[in-house]
Amino acid sequence: MEPKSHVTVIGAGELGAAIGGLLQRNGIEPVLWDADPARVPGQGPLEDALKDADCILFCVPSWAMRAAAGAVLSADTLHKDAVVVSFAKGMEDASGKTMTELFDELFPADGGRSFAVVGGPMLAEEIAAGKSAIAVFGSKDPRALDMCRSLFASASDGDGASGRSAQNIRMEFLNDPLSLSLAGVLKNVYAVALGVADGLGLSENEKGWIASVGIKEMAAVATLLNADPAVVLGAGGAGDLIATGYSAYSRNRGIGAEIARTGTCALRGEGTVSLPALKRRIEGRRKEGGGEEKEEQFPLLELVHTVSIECKPARAAFDAFFRNGV
Repeated sequence: MEPKSHVTVIGAGELGAAIGGLLQRNGIEPVLWDADPARVPGQGPLEDALKDADCILFCVPSWAMRAAAGAVLSADTLHKDAVVVSFAKGMEDASGKTMTELFDELFPADGGRSFAVVGGPMLAEEIAAGKSAIAVFGSKDPRALDMCRSLFASASDGDGASGRSAQNIRMEFLNDPLSLSLAGVLKNVYAVALGVADGLGLSENEKGWIASVGIKEMAAVATLLNADPAVVLGAGGAGDLIATGYSAYSRNRGIGAEIARTGTCALRGEGTVSLPALKRRIEGRRKEGGGEEKEEQFPLLELVHTVSIECKPARAAFDAFFRNGV
């Protein structure tokens, strides 16, 4: 039997704790480390947490990723061939980079680094309760995908090539991490829209229509931004949107509901943090195209921006959206 990997989980919030518990159930004892030491009783220095680690799992939000990755890179105990994995589904506001692009910058392949990004319906509360989840791993490096497969497949699965592990995690593997990262960004933006619908008390029928519009726009945005729409329409995009857009556990859905109920817009989640950068990227791509072709419109994305960033009244904005159709 091959020896178990040494794994460090950066970020001990709900997701990090859930992933850590999942690994424990699979016979791996991860080391958890958090910028807030109160989350990990008895926590030692980061250098100690990284010692001997051959895989680093980043379970921090996108806005904390650069700082977390920078701290890891600065540690003199980080192995040069350690695999790094991002669970964040957001876009860095200042740079406009997805997590794949950020890791390309921070962990370049020519420096010997190997990284993967993770998408798919993986609600932390359900994972912690031992319920099923779907993890989509994306990387251009087979070594990173092999590492993820070995961590989340049970011993009874052999090499864990496909299917469901003993811990109820179904795994999918892609060699297109950029499209997977963008899928995660988009699903969080459109999950906010479904949350606003909940906060306004809209019917499930209306939410179904909103979801259908959102999925159509997600594929169109992916095409515009030179990503693969098939990835966005898969488990890492549309599947994740359906899970989080209808779940009481989803922060992005909850933020949308809170915006609708209270009019408060200063709420931070991956959807609202990523949206301005996503809009800038769409506008920049349109300028690159020179306006020669008819520009694709994304009215639902604009609607989310109107109510969550511009803080316009959600009821009036959604009423107008329904009147105008798509």
